[in-house]
Amino acid sequence: MAKGSSADIAVKLESLRQSFREKAVRDMDQLDEFLARMADRSLGAEEHRAVVKAMYHLLHRLSGSAGTFGLGALGSEARQLEQSLKPLIEPDQGTAPGTGPTPSVDDELTPEFFSRARQLRTFLEQTESASYESADDVLAEPVAARSEAAITVFLCDLPEAVGVFLEHTLTNHGFTVDRVEVSDLLNLSGEVCAGAFAVITHEASVASISSALQLLKRQYGISSPPLICTGSHNDFDSRYALAEMDADALFSEPLDVPLLAERIERLIDERSKAVPGKVLILDDDEDLARHYQLVLQEAGFEVHAISDPEKVLLVLADFRPDIMLLDVWMGNYSGVTIAKLIRFEPEWLSLPIIYLSSEKDRTIQLEALAQGGDEFMTKPVSDDYLVRAVQVRCYRARQLNQLVIRDSLTGLLKHSVIKQEIETEHARCLRMGHVSTVAMIDLDHFKQVNDRYGHRTGDHVIKALANLLRHRLRSTDLIGRYGGEEFVVVLPECTEGTAIDVLGKICNGFSEIQFATSEGEISVTLSAGVAELNAFKTANDALSAADEALYWRKTAGRDGVTAWHPQP
Repeated sequence: MAKGSSADIAVKLESLRQSFREKAVRDMDQLDEFLARMADRSLGAEEHRAVVKAMYHLLHRLSGSAGTFGLGALGSEARQLEQSLKPLIEPDQGTAPGTGPTPSVDDELTPEFFSRARQLRTFLEQTESASYESADDVLAEPVAARSEAAITVFLCDLPEAVGVFLEHTLTNHGFTVDRVEVSDLLNLSGEVCAGAFAVITHEASVASISSALQLLKRQYGISSPPLICTGSHNDFDSRYALAEMDADALFSEPLDVPLLAERIERLIDERSKAVPGKVLILDDDEDLARHYQLVLQEAGFEVHAISDPEKVLLVLADFRPDIMLLDVWMGNYSGVTIAKLIRFEPEWLSLPIIYLSSEKDRTIQLEALAQGGDEFMTKPVSDDYLVRAVQVRCYRARQLNQLVIRDSLTGLLKHSVIKQEIETEHARCLRMGHVSTVAMIDLDHFKQVNDRYGHRTGDHVIKALANLLRHRLRSTDLIGRYGGEEFVVVLPECTEGTAIDVLGKICNGFSEIQFATSEGEISVTLSAGVAELNAFKTANDALSAADEALYWRKTAGRDGVTAWHPQP
């Protein structure tokens, strides 16, 4: 994030701290009023219950939020006072928050409680760096998110013929390829190291290359980039020695480039875990919700924060978060009940819901989790811990989501998902007035490839095309496997002419890829049909037009791109 942006967020966070202090002063005034009413012996039973409950919620809110705004001592004292009131409003300690606690007047508050409650105001002046309690589980350090730029492959200390061969073939697969020496690796800039890159070397040079990569890792604080070896020694001892020197893979010569390209892609993905996601926050403390929002936005997340529980379903439908942070106590509303309500809708059954609460009772936490939540995060939460925790949970949520929406062979969007994306982009075109294009892509004579060389070869061809499309298209473009050897691409804000040019280059690049078979190397070509979404009333009509253009391309000789046009 730019320095100016970070400075702006720091100013906003300081403003929130001042706002919290002002609100805390008003809370102290209200607490004094509650204490005065509690001392009134003429107070009726129902009114007594209402005052106790209101006082409990005020202390509960302070105990959960004061530490976040640098008032840890205030939060700690409020927590102890809150615990003193808890038996009066939750006689059954096994009751989950929000299941309707009824204040009891059988127990009187002690003089010590009144004395400590009246002194709570003094803690407003004890500003400090809050000491936050860690969660029980230890979170791993987040890995830097993968850059949207193309993956760079450095070829280092390879035989000349192998280097020339890989430079040509991996470029056709969509990688940026550079042939370098070990000294060149040591001089890589921090910007390059922050991106996605891998190194391919000969088995004889692994030790020196591995040492160079370790130096880069320490110098720039990056994760270890994939180190892939080529060579002819394939016995156990040789492989063990390479693994001991931190190599990630060994490819025996002659090299199977499609498999090599797939392995590079997978290794890069495994190291790109902390992908920022979308976070929905529901907390009735507006200052606290805004604080969480600013901290997470600075870390790269897209965040929507609300304080009104009645808006949650509308926001969920519109924002579609990866995870949700949910306060447990929100005035007259219970976060546990809100979680149950959210689970009424089948599409939100898998949404990770994390409770934010100062509640420490394990039995109550477990009961709350059984009602619809997935995890507890105990307030106060430090900014650093909040960011790290959300990074890990967003990544895990997206991992699970990928299993649902992604094709297992290619990693591309499934048939139903890409069709929905076409609908979404078509609606956006109509709303915004820009031009977007949809394309149908098909592998030529693919049935013959499967029949003659086997389905394993066919799978390699399909995966190679998926990798090429990912590398050659923009990060905003949407790619799906429509079925078998058919693919669909949605190109937002892209004219028909530009789409033809881009897909034409992809066709040319793919035709140059060589696939190893039992009968020698083969190549496969592509055919594509394109249509502008804006030209049609519905997304399905546009997709049908692209499919018709693909058919025209097939009948005209395949291996190229054809645009749809009205028939005379």
